[in-house]
Amino acid sequence: MSFAENAVIAKTRAVFGKSLKSDDYVQLAAKESVADVCAYLKQTERYKTALANVNPQTVHRGQLEQVIRRSMFDIFERFYNFDHSESRAFFDFIIMELEIEQLLAALQSVASGATVEFIAALPMLLTKHSRIDFAALGLAKNFAEVAVLLQGTPYYEIIHTALVEAESTGDLNICNIEQKLYTWYYMNMLKSANKIRSKREKTELKRLILGVIDMRNAVTVYRYTRLFGAGTDSAKNALIPFKRRLSDETIERLAQLDDIAKIAEELNAIGYGLHSQSVPATFELLTERISLDHLKKQFRLSQNPSVVYFAFMELLSVEFKNVKTIIEGVRYNLDGSAILEMLVI
Repeated sequence: MSFAENAVIAKTRAVFGKSLKSDDYVQLAAKESVADVCAYLKQTERYKTALANVNPQTVHRGQLEQVIRRSMFDIFERFYNFDHSESRAFFDFIIMELEIEQLLAALQSVASGATVEFIAALPMLLTKHSRIDFAALGLAKNFAEVAVLLQGTPYYEIIHTALVEAESTGDLNICNIEQKLYTWYYMNMLKSANKIRSKREKTELKRLILGVIDMRNAVTVYRYTRLFGAGTDSAKNALIPFKRRLSDETIERLAQLDDIAKIAEELNAIGYGLHSQSVPATFELLTERISLDHLKKQFRLSQNPSVVYFAFMELLSVEFKNVKTIIEGVRYNLDGSAILEMLVI
């Protein structure tokens, strides 16, 4: 391993060391207002710099989420400037994921006839990295306008046909579009992994990526068959077409189950075990916690920079989601224990 690769791993683990701990989540979930959540976060190693100039008494939910997200993006941007190894390429995927998230939000808003309310800081975050004009996208009134704004970007070729159909029929198949976008996203990520020189690192990274896809696909199967009442074939057609352990046979078995404990047993049987003995209340939380356990393990044990960095990228995303869940839960006066049950920890 080169000096640069060692430096990337060391720096990544040092930054992750500032992450919120279990006790922080307990303390945050018990807060009575968004102002109290902000005041607590200002005292943490992770967010004290980002929130230094934020007044807890005047900040509102959206502003606090903006600052937290901005701080996450700043971490990745600093790594981009610091790291010249293969892991630097993952910055592009951070941008892609943010673009896809915002594009889907824009499409849903056009479909409902509402103006897109983008997170105010996010378009500015992406201005120097993205080819999408997010300010204009937020004002799009129909799918034809969205298509025009996407010309010159990879997304135009991916969803142009779907947008034309939606403009003609007035019916947007957002699930199909989401599948197309994330299939493209993960396909490019796997192609990037294939370019890594070290066979061991390449294999380890691809397994980690495919494991994340497996959990995403498992959620899709559950939603289609148990929540939407669709058949297994419809669920399979909606999957991202890459897998590690989620075989067709496993998908068939999962499609027949609605008890979370039994689903947990099924996933454990194919190597996706849950570290905690407590089974979460929802299938989404189950898969997210399984992914969290595996990501943490790879983050701690791997000696390959791209693997450590990918796990780091995913783990920071989990932290942002947890903080956002806490802010929302406190805002709606949920009991602290109820909020904790909703977190991916």
